[in-house]
Amino acid sequence: MIENTYKENMNKNDFIKFLSAFELSQSKITKILNALNGEYSFEKFCFDDQVEKILGDDYTSISRKSNQKYFDAYLARLEEKDIKLLTCEDENYPEKFDKIEDKPYYIFYKGDISLLTMPSVGIVGTRSPSNYGCVVTERFAKDLANAGAVIISGLAYGVDSIAHRQALAVNGKTVAVLASGFDNVYPSEHHALFDEIAEKGLVISEHRPDVKSLKFNFIYRNRLVAALSDALLITEAGAKSGTTITKDFALDYGVPIYAVPGNITSSKSDGTNNLIATMQGICLINSENLISDLGLERKKTATMQLSINEQTVVDALSMAGCTIDELQENTKLPISKLNSLLTSLEIKGIIKRMPGGIFMLG
Repeated sequence: MIENTYKENMNKNDFIKFLSAFELSQSKITKILNALNGEYSFEKFCFDDQVEKILGDDYTSISRKSNQKYFDAYLARLEEKDIKLLTCEDENYPEKFDKIEDKPYYIFYKGDISLLTMPSVGIVGTRSPSNYGCVVTERFAKDLANAGAVIISGLAYGVDSIAHRQALAVNGKTVAVLASGFDNVYPSEHHALFDEIAEKGLVISEHRPDVKSLKFNFIYRNRLVAALSDALLITEAGAKSGTTITKDFALDYGVPIYAVPGNITSSKSDGTNNLIATMQGICLINSENLISDLGLERKKTATMQLSINEQTVVDALSMAGCTIDELQENTKLPISKLNSLLTSLEIKGIIKRMPGGIFMLG
């Protein structure tokens, strides 16, 4: 059981924890704290006229729960679920949130909170990436995580989940920022991924565990992703992608933005190509530049020996991928030989066979 040494008066840290039980807006919490003027107690909270006006229709139900017994039970439920609660008064509260005008008064978390102090890259993008988008996201997430960067994303479909999984695949660290409470992981198909990140990295939310994901919550969540990132990398996004919101927050916070260029005929790359064209984003075609900008170094790995013909195939593969006919034309190798080489390179993990008969670097 979490100990509570106070009975009537409490410090600001504990009072904010008490307020977290009611999913109040940031503005209401600010008004309540100002109204109480440093006098934090259940009695003062229940009988203050200004607090009653601030809470409005919620006043009656909340005031009935304003007692030590309810608060103790609330903290006990969090502890049973292994959910930690951190307020802005705590020494472990992330300094990176200070750049947010309406920074959260508290966050719920599972995992290693110290990850929020480490060099980090937010990786975001479309929820329905192309083969190209999948491959470049995998490549950059692996490289950055291998170099020691913490990968920040939102557990969503597409680029988010790819970035999380690839960080974990190389035993790197990743942080998932949720738009819901921990009892309502969204999307539900990512519950296993949520559990793995909680065990090996960190999951955070500014919402009480039972809160479901609402449209506005996703927009609000994006400000946390941007603030926690030392750099924001957009690997693939259309012109009207929700990623634009995260990008705008990053611009407001002075977080450098990197964008991976895409095929100019693909609508899925309109957003990233426009970022580069308008000079809002730095064009990124290899991970070394971003790793260097973060002050990190790529870990040295053993170089895999390839035959001359295998290297010829690898050199012929563009980042966007090629069909076997395009590879045959580029390499001039017989189809039978090319098939054998492609199989060998797949086994070695150098290339991947994607839907539509496209081969891409792994």
